[in-house]
Amino acid sequence: MAEPGTRGIAWAGAVNLVGGAAGSVVGLLLAAVVGRELGTEGAGTYFLVVAVFMIVSNVAELGADTGLVRFVSAARATGRSADVPHLVRTALRPVVLGGVLVVAVAAATVRTYPGAFDGLSSRFVVGAAALAVLSSLIAVMLSVSRGLGDVLTYPLLQNIALPFLRLGAVFAVVSAGGGVAAVLTAWMAPVPVVLVLATLVAVMMLRRHAGTVRGRPARPAELRRASGEFWTFSATRGVTAAVEILLEWVDVLIVGALTSAEEAGVYAVVTRCARAGEVIQQAARIAVGPQISAALARGAVHEAREIYGLVTSAMIWLAWPFFVVLAVFGDAVLSLFGPGFDAGWPALATLAVAMGLATAAGTVQTILLMGGRSTWQLADKSGALALNVALNLVLVPMWGIEGAAVAWAVTILVDTAVVVYQVQHLMDLRPQGRPLLVAAALSLALTGSLCLAARLVLGSSVPVMLGTVVVVAAVYLGISFPLRHRLGLVDLVAHRSR
Repeated sequence: MAEPGTRGIAWAGAVNLVGGAAGSVVGLLLAAVVGRELGTEGAGTYFLVVAVFMIVSNVAELGADTGLVRFVSAARATGRSADVPHLVRTALRPVVLGGVLVVAVAAATVRTYPGAFDGLSSRFVVGAAALAVLSSLIAVMLSVSRGLGDVLTYPLLQNIALPFLRLGAVFAVVSAGGGVAAVLTAWMAPVPVVLVLATLVAVMMLRRHAGTVRGRPARPAELRRASGEFWTFSATRGVTAAVEILLEWVDVLIVGALTSAEEAGVYAVVTRCARAGEVIQQAARIAVGPQISAALARGAVHEAREIYGLVTSAMIWLAWPFFVVLAVFGDAVLSLFGPGFDAGWPALATLAVAMGLATAAGTVQTILLMGGRSTWQLADKSGALALNVALNLVLVPMWGIEGAAVAWAVTILVDTAVVVYQVQHLMDLRPQGRPLLVAAALSLALTGSLCLAARLVLGSSVPVMLGTVVVVAAVYLGISFPLRHRLGLVDLVAHRSR
């Protein structure tokens, strides 16, 4: 298991980018299978249940996943690896107890309101709650290996193994003629397998770095202090994570409630396409988080600024061409999911523009967290959620899914602007400007002009889109190579955490 400090940010980012890209592609394939086999209405029901599952899973983590990444990586950076087993036990106990409570509440709810789940059986609802809890434990166990420097396990399990297993299971079910409930069961079934694998890796990493899974002997007062520090940070992060996952899915739920399951299905596919571009940001977050935490723990503010600038430039260089393609050829992209989905093109174009602008801010959310400002982020996300819900309630009845897209775009841009101010002015961490400008200019001028020209001359279809992507990629990489120093890519590859 390679450590970020020995391989560098570029290695960690590349590994997670490849894994994340594979996971995004498989996720889109899964959405296409669901859309084509279940139709817009069936897909709407499917995504509404998935939304609830993801919300429950993320809330059940209680913020322990982010807390472990921060505290475990800081312990390693300051020579306290023997404390890591205590941190893991501190994190796991409340998560397990909370998970038991979640399942108990689900069982009591279906017993009290048996007809409230739109045709889904009581056994399905309770089983889904239990699997959502197991999904939260996957995130916690993977955060142990991440904090200990392992950059391979997360993308292999979370971004490759889990999506591939889900795609295979769902394809088998729809091939056999299964309905929505059967498809959802197949989607959830791989969770226990991935949890076992993640736990085995975490145990091996603990033995390697701490020498034991039990940890060194510690006084009760010391354990109480460590537990208090951990949960002071993580509990706040847990509430923030709940707000974040609501931000990700609440618009789908509102569209389903105020319009129809069919509209919710189209909008859910639109948001999944737009969020596929987040793979760049997610890869950067996973690669940068432990290094930012370690740098700030050592007081190496200059190194944190250097990481911020280099990674932001690379994010723009990689992500903006993708969002340009989505904005220009959105109708062709959505047609891949089946009849009726291409009606979401205006909404997709709106989200693509907003996502591109948010990407230009870089890993500001990670810097805020790894700098210990979890309360700041909680306030930011709570305000963003309130803004998003208010805008959706006003705009969705007026404009349908286009209104939901506008609400989400305004929300993400306001939230990003607030966090950029906090990181760059209140924390005094500013990225270098020149590589960012070169990456932005190259992405817009080249990708934008070629895509628009292709659409105006040849129209919009899947073959035209694919041909344009191939041409744009070849030209883009060819021009980027002589500009690699100005783009900051050479410095990023050469960077090592000191």
